[in-house]
Amino acid sequence: MKSVVEKAKNEDSWGGPGHTVVLAVVLVFPILKVAWTVGGGDAAWDVLVALEPKNWLDVLLGMVRGSAVLAMILALVTARMTFLAMAARGGLPHGGGTRTLLVATAMSLISPLAFGLLMTVFFDWRWGVATAVLAWLLRQGVVVEYRTGHRGRRERSQKLAPWQHRLITAERTAATLLAVVALPVAAFAVALDGRSWSSLVKCQVQLGRTEQSNTLIELTRMGDGIVGWDLDHDEVANAQGCEKVDDLVVREPWWRS
Repeated sequence: MKSVVEKAKNEDSWGGPGHTVVLAVVLVFPILKVAWTVGGGDAAWDVLVALEPKNWLDVLLGMVRGSAVLAMILALVTARMTFLAMAARGGLPHGGGTRTLLVATAMSLISPLAFGLLMTVFFDWRWGVATAVLAWLLRQGVVVEYRTGHRGRRERSQKLAPWQHRLITAERTAATLLAVVALPVAAFAVALDGRSWSSLVKCQVQLGRTEQSNTLIELTRMGDGIVGWDLDHDEVANAQGCEKVDDLVVREPWWRS
């Protein structure tokens, strides 16, 4: 029978309790985004078939790129998940001493800085700094627990100071709320906001013997044209001579419909 410590580390190796929610956000919410944006039913199925599974990730990337809040929350949760998995596999140094503390702290900085840089590139430096700082803070309790060998032990060890217990409790609470409450709520809001996950383009579409200028959601590029969802005729169409449309709004968000 596994001990409490072994159970805790086994859960950490999967990224903690939030990994199931992250999987749902990655796999389910992009499909929800497509379904709401194009009208659901056969329309959503046609779009997914045209996208092909290899391009489904584009929908998630579009959702993240279109919302700094969702991007930051996903970055925070992912950064902590990867750090937990690394720590559970013995990636953090154990024991006391200044050198061990400095090494553990430095290791806890790598991922937050990387995510902070991405947020700066795609949004601005304020989002980048906030993401880096919060991601680093959300792993300091993990550093303390693994460095002292108390991960999974609920009793108040004499080796841990009261402030360390408060830090661990606060970090666990914040991480859980982010993963199981904030992340799905933010993803749900973006999925149903009625904005396209991809570029809207004005293109020339061939309809029988006539050619029309229609607005499409770009799904994939093909040769010198694109394959997109024709918003004027609710069907997948091949188009050429496209110009980007600045506005991404396709329909009213769910809460206004």
